[in-house]
Amino acid sequence: MIHEIKNVSNYIEEIEKLTTLGQRQRYYFRGQDDAFSNTLPSVFRSRKLLDNEDNLFNEFLMADPLLFEKCRTNFERMALMEHYHLPTRLLDVSSNPLIALFFAVKGGQGNGEVYIYKDTPNLDKLATMLAERGWPNLIAEYEDKSGLANHDYFKKNAFSNEMQLESSLARQSMADKGAFFHALQSFYQVDNHYVTKHQRLWSDTYFKYFDEQTAHHFKEFREALRTVPFLKVFEEAKRDIPSFENKLNPLELIVPKIVTIKRMSRRMENQQGLFLFVPFISDEYDPAVPIDYHEVERLAQQAIDVLSLYHPDHPDEKEKYIIPAKYKRAILDELATLGIDYSFIYPEDHAKKAEMIKNRYLER
Repeated sequence: MIHEIKNVSNYIEEIEKLTTLGQRQRYYFRGQDDAFSNTLPSVFRSRKLLDNEDNLFNEFLMADPLLFEKCRTNFERMALMEHYHLPTRLLDVSSNPLIALFFAVKGGQGNGEVYIYKDTPNLDKLATMLAERGWPNLIAEYEDKSGLANHDYFKKNAFSNEMQLESSLARQSMADKGAFFHALQSFYQVDNHYVTKHQRLWSDTYFKYFDEQTAHHFKEFREALRTVPFLKVFEEAKRDIPSFENKLNPLELIVPKIVTIKRMSRRMENQQGLFLFVPFISDEYDPAVPIDYHEVERLAQQAIDVLSLYHPDHPDEKEKYIIPAKYKRAILDELATLGIDYSFIYPEDHAKKAEMIKNRYLER
């Protein structure tokens, strides 16, 4: 559902209405200063960038190692890279709706936009995504998290084993990613059948599965964990977390996540930033699967939309705030009176502060 915003008070009124949609939900906001055709992270904006995700990560790390001295995990490194505009699979979001509004009006020639996300999935969208990939019964694994695994699949923190594993996977070569996901595709097919045939969830026995040698289901997956592509990811994860075990839950890998992170700079603190981690699509790494890159973009957007907020009465319409271009300047000035201006958003950017002071006198 599209809401037109003309001023800050109008925007706040609209945001307050969100409490009627679900009082227990947490919302996260993303502002874009033009009407783009998607909300994809920067690494998905080019096939060349996505194919070289590992090279982008590793080369930046080697080019400026001192920058990452305080980072303890690969996810923290990825977050810092996103902070400095290296293309990553992270989508910047904020827990503060006014910060998102600032980014929607700070520039651009067209209308600004604010999108809303949450850390609980739209199960209909998730079911559609899984069914489209040929695993319609896997939705049961996400609907019921009361088993032994007790995972919150959709909200993580930067120090979790899951995010360390997935950010370590981003550093692997295309060939290793391809072999890794080829084995996982078999797992998803087996689990899809297992849920139906046995009326049980693999995640219910997730912790026991790795220790019970008598378990015959998913035998090939257990063997795959000992192959080179998996061992490379595990070893990468262990560089930061020596106690990391050679285990993973494949159900984590195909869903998006809201990830909280420690604020590594005043800029991160002021922007109250978090990240939406876009999962690996997997087919794009398999040379045997002919896939058009536009399809990769569509699948990535489909994954993001699992956490997008939709209007309860119009389930196919995202909740979105549009700020017409003619109101952007006035709203930017209103936000400045509330203390949300360039010097607050970019506190370390001294050149931007000087430019603000200069413009204040030029505009008189």
